Order: sequence, then structure tokens, then C-alpha cells
Amino acid sequence: MAFLTGIRICSSQEMREIDQIAEREYNIDTQILMENAGKSFLQVLLDKYPHAGRTTEILIFAGKGNNAGDSFTLARHLLCLERRVRIFHLNPSNKYVGVTQKNFEILKHMRAKLTFIETISDLESFFKSSIGPFTIVDGILGTGLKGNVDGIFYDVIEMINKQKYNEVVSIDIPSGVNGDTGQIHGTSILATLTISLGFPKLGHFLPPGAARRGDLVNVDISLPPKFRKEGDQFLLTKAPLSVLIKERDRYGHKNSFGHTLLIGGSAGRLGAIAMAAQACHRMGTGLVTVATWEDCFQTLFTKLPVETMSIPIKVTENEIEFYKRNLDFYTSIVVGPGLGVSDQGKLIIRELLKTYRGPMVIDADALNIISEYKLDEFLRDRQQGTTVLTPHPGEMARFLGITREEIQANPIQAVKQAVSKAHATVVLKGAATLIGSPEDRLYLNHYPNDGMATAGSGDVLAGMIGGLLGQKMDVFQATLLGIFLHSLAGGLAAKNFGHRSMTAPDIIDNISHAFKELKSTSETASFVESCTKLH
Repeated sequence: MAFLTGIRICSSQEMREIDQIAEREYNIDTQILMENAGKSFLQVLLDKYPHAGRTTEILIFAGKGNNAGDSFTLARHLLCLERRVRIFHLNPSNKYVGVTQKNFEILKHMRAKLTFIETISDLESFFKSSIGPFTIVDGILGTGLKGNVDGIFYDVIEMINKQKYNEVVSIDIPSGVNGDTGQIHGTSILATLTISLGFPKLGHFLPPGAARRGDLVNVDISLPPKFRKEGDQFLLTKAPLSVLIKERDRYGHKNSFGHTLLIGGSAGRLGAIAMAAQACHRMGTGLVTVATWEDCFQTLFTKLPVETMSIPIKVTENEIEFYKRNLDFYTSIVVGPGLGVSDQGKLIIRELLKTYRGPMVIDADALNIISEYKLDEFLRDRQQGTTVLTPHPGEMARFLGITREEIQANPIQAVKQAVSKAHATVVLKGAATLIGSPEDRLYLNHYPNDGMATAGSGDVLAGMIGGLLGQKMDVFQATLLGIFLHSLAGGLAAKNFGHRSMTAPDIIDNISHAFKELKSTSETASFVESCTKLH
């Protein structure tokens, strides 16, 4: 399978290695990268806040290392444009080395306003005696933060946040946010804009740190283009996904476009499988059949679209019958929405895992049954790459036998562990949805929309992915496309009905519009422009 590129996402370590390779193999030393970072940052800053340094004074807070160097370079460029700038450095001047020290010395020769903040009282005195308004630039800490923020760094970050200014811009990542996990180490800058350098980092998209960055713009610092295609973590974007929407055969018939079987629903929970079926229809599947428990069959029949076929699940002692034909007649199966966790459900899941050879989406209660009844071995025995698991954090925690808090603290590791355990594509649902492949690639869909935190949203997603699989798409590509269309449809629903009022059926109603938007996108290949605004 040819992998989509998307926008590369780097870990902090990967970004350091890229800088080193750029210098060693391309003779692009740190001074050039720092200069390019300063110029690109300047462009975005003044595009966003054109009045900065004119009707406001720009306060630049510089910490240690290259982050301080980037801050000093930016200050020089602003001074050359005759913008009002004041630089507060949190490290003694004699502790700066290399290119950072050189840029500091240039500022001294330019007679820039440089103030060393040794204690928080120095900064308190400034804010008490100054009127403002200010545009604040945060260059205190970089992406490689490990331990908790403390000392003068903690105090300054807290002081900046208390000022409640509307313009706080972070260099690369808000200080205090871990670039790899998004965790906040004691405290962090609350930015209105973050300008990331080279490549975005995982911490830009993962909660809780993602909520601290404001708008996110990534800028090019003239790294060779080969770096864009390397790595194993990518952000989903419109351009590469739009090419996955293939033209349909105009002379085709219903059997040309697949047949998806959806299994689920139970007393009081029939809406889940009904919504999954409706979403499946909207994805273009030729035929859709729904199977549910015999005692719920008549009730479910009234909830389904008229074009949906339905069959009852019959249980007799230890045997179960829920299909009229051989399972391989279906081109995809979705199992789990509203199914319930029971011994009868265990029989269904075990039979499916043992017998069905096609692509299958395992969602909701089907996942809980696998965890509850220890059916992992049957899951692993399926052909690698034919199964898609779609857990939320609670379901993922049960599947891996760890706590929800552990999932949230390190979601990347959790996805990789689940992929290894299941030999499957794994979708960890959330505001930042993570998708792991058995081929060790990880994609991130970042489309935060609190309106999608509504009952049935996950059932809709399962039906959407199942519908694409039913049309014989590649399993991993169908998963990525289904997730992105789900987000687009949710965004359109929020626009039409508001984040508070939208419901899962509103997502279904906007699937066709999401297809049109994605297909007609004019977005160019990722990272061609020097600046990329991200969600």
C-alpha cells in the first residue's frame, strides 16, 4: 500500500536529529536555521498582529539555548523594522554560548532594551510602572521540556498569564507544554498564537497542552524537502485524502458497490446500530444489512431506512445463527454499536473472528466483549491488516488492561501497544484522533469540535468506515478517509446547528456535503508554502 504523506509531525528528539543532519550532510548550520526561523516568525507575527511594536510594545521573554537564540534573532529583525521591542532574558548573559551568544551580542551593539530577570520582583516592578498595551513573545522554554517548570521560569510564566493580554505568541510551543505528550509540567504559557518551526510537534495537538497554544501556524526554516516524507507520524490534511475519493462506475449496479453487514443493537440501545447503518448508506455502499437480537428485531425494523435489509439473531443454547448466507458473502462487517456485553454476544464475536475473512470494524461493545471474555487470541489470528478497532479511551484502557489515566498520559504508546496486541488498525477516538497501522505508521486527525462529543457520534464513524471497506477500499486508507470525512461532516453540522445543538444524525446529514468539500478541495500539497495554518 502506498502511504499518504500528510504533514510530518516530529518528536522533540527527531527535530534535534534533523537539525544535526542538516548541518552534517547539507552544511546548513544552526545560525542559518535560526536566521530563517526569525524571519519566518516575524512574517507570521506581523501578519497576525500588524500593529505590534507600533500601538503596542513587544515584550520578548528569552530563556535558554536555541529558544533564546530564536528570541534574540526575532528581536533584531523587529528592531530593524523600527518596532518597539523590549527583551527580558531569564539566563545571565555570560551563560549564553555559540550562535545564541552571538545574537545576544548583536542586540547589545544595537543598544536594544535588554533586562535580566533574576527575581520575579524585577518583572512585577515593570508591569506596575508600565501602562502597555503589550504584545508578548514567549521564548522561555522549548519542546524538549522534561521535568516540572520551577524557579524563575515558573514565576515568569505565571506572571505573564496573570496579565491577561490578548496577544501572547509562543515560539515553537507554549513554554511548559511537553512537545511529545502535550502534558503541562506544572504551569504553561496560555498563548493566543503558536508559531512552530520546521515541523509541528505532537504536543501541539494532544490535550491538555493543545488547549494552551491558540492558533497554530507552522513555518518553513529551509530544511531540505526529503525530511517532509521521512518519519512515521503525520497529520491528516485534505490534499492527500481527496485523491482517495475515486470516480464510481456509472454503469455499475448495487452489487458493484459492496454489501456491508452491521451487527448490534439491544433493548433500549437500538439507535446506535440504526445510526451506523444510515451512515453506511451515505458512504455509497451498494447494499446494507443489519442484524440484531430476535427480541429487538421488530422494533429495530421501524428505525431503519427503508432501503436497509435486516435479519434477526437467533440464539439456541450454545449455538447462534445471525446470517442467511455464508459470512464471506459480505464485503465488510461492522460489529458492536449497541450490542451489549453478554454470553450471547461472546458467541457472536468469537464466531466472527474465527470465520469471517473480510475487513471488519470492531466498535463499542464488541471491543468490551473481547476485553471481558479474553478473546485476544482470536483477534490476533485474523489476517493482519483486515481489522479496524475504534475504541474511545475507556474502551482502550479495558482492552490493554491499564487505566484511563495512563491512556491519556501517553496515547501514542497506547495506540502502538494496541496495534501490536491486535495486529490491527487502531483508532483512538478523541478531539485529536490517533490512527495506528500494523506497518508502524501513525496518523493524527486534529479537528477539535466539542459538538461531536454527543451520543452516537462514534456509531456514525463505525458505519462510515464500514461503508468504505464494503466498497473494497484498502483497509487503512478507508479508515483514514472515513475519519476525516466524519470530522468534516461534524464541522459542517456545527456550522449549521451550533456546537451545543448538533446531534449525531446531523453528522449523517452532512456526509454528502463533506464528500463534496473534500473532493473539490484546492489545497496544494502539504508544506509547499512557507507557512501552513493548522487546525
